[in-house]
Amino acid sequence: MRKRFTYRVLIKIFASLAGLMILSFLMWFVKPKTNLEVLILNKTVPTQHRYNHNALHWVLNKEKYSKSDNKLYQLDEDYYGFFPIDPANKRFDFKSLRIDDIEAISDSSDMVYYADTYGVYYDDWFVEQIKIDPEQKVYGGLNHNDYLLLKEMKNKNKTIITEFVLFESPTSDLIRTKTEELFGLKWEGWIGRYFHDLSLGNMPNWIIRMYENQNNKQWQFENSGTVLLHKYGKVVVMEEETHLSYPIPQIITGDDTANKYSIPDTVDYSYWFDIVSNTSDNEIFSKFVMHTNAKGDSILQSNRLSASFPAILRQQGDYNFYYFAGDFADNKISTNLSYFKGIKYISPLFYSDRVADRRKFFWKFYYPLMKNILRETR
Repeated sequence: MRKRFTYRVLIKIFASLAGLMILSFLMWFVKPKTNLEVLILNKTVPTQHRYNHNALHWVLNKEKYSKSDNKLYQLDEDYYGFFPIDPANKRFDFKSLRIDDIEAISDSSDMVYYADTYGVYYDDWFVEQIKIDPEQKVYGGLNHNDYLLLKEMKNKNKTIITEFVLFESPTSDLIRTKTEELFGLKWEGWIGRYFHDLSLGNMPNWIIRMYENQNNKQWQFENSGTVLLHKYGKVVVMEEETHLSYPIPQIITGDDTANKYSIPDTVDYSYWFDIVSNTSDNEIFSKFVMHTNAKGDSILQSNRLSASFPAILRQQGDYNFYYFAGDFADNKISTNLSYFKGIKYISPLFYSDRVADRRKFFWKFYYPLMKNILRETR
């Protein structure tokens, strides 16, 4: 009798959950679409997953933003950049901005979002062809036409969002400098990333090799920490306990801004970032903070670095501009979850409290931030 009762209860619970999911989907399905022309640029697509603009697509789909033809945005189609058609047979294509189209695109677009310009390299694409220089790019880098579109969007007071590695190689020094001057910021030549486990076997071999060559000693780090890399090859390791009182960089946002955009005032950030400085009247919307101890401060000072630097720069005046100094749009969040209204209320089911779980950053920070920026833009 008890087993039969338990079985019936479980059936009712599952039926109720299924009913709620169906209702949630129907509420999303009947929600009216909102037209918003967003041009997405992603040159770093070595696989068909397209993770580097996946988070942005998720938000566009969840909020039901559509193109001028009233169709929703498609992750594998609606962007400029690299298109992996058939990786197994090394077939690819790319869609680049043509100079003749820039005027029309800037007129019709409400927003441009440069998610990733790093590109695809031969060791990403032709992994079995060892004779090819792995550092030779197949496609990538911010080019002159990409810059011209940014300039036109600025002149027309449209919304511009750019992200991490906008200024890094293979972008040329000339285009980098012109883009920095356009938006009043400067890349300091450093990128970084938190690693949950710095021990051998868990770190990229190329980072270990560079560090050992520079320091003439073996890699001996074992805790978690943050690795900083300079464009000329220098490697700086900030290890938990040795250099850091708290292992992971945090993004800190002022209370007024955090409340307005429904984001936490403090959130852990565990992926790639770059170090930029503000050279104009841009607002520091949020800042990165590395929690260094005295030894960590000394290392940063010797490299002319600070433990605090911009995470998001914003300009809202003559034009609307955001620079995300992190790889924010790169996230493996499931697209399927974007088809349900109210899914945010059960979002803790879809991430863990592990500091390296980037899905938590998406749900707590990126999604509400982009939701509000899109609302401002439309």
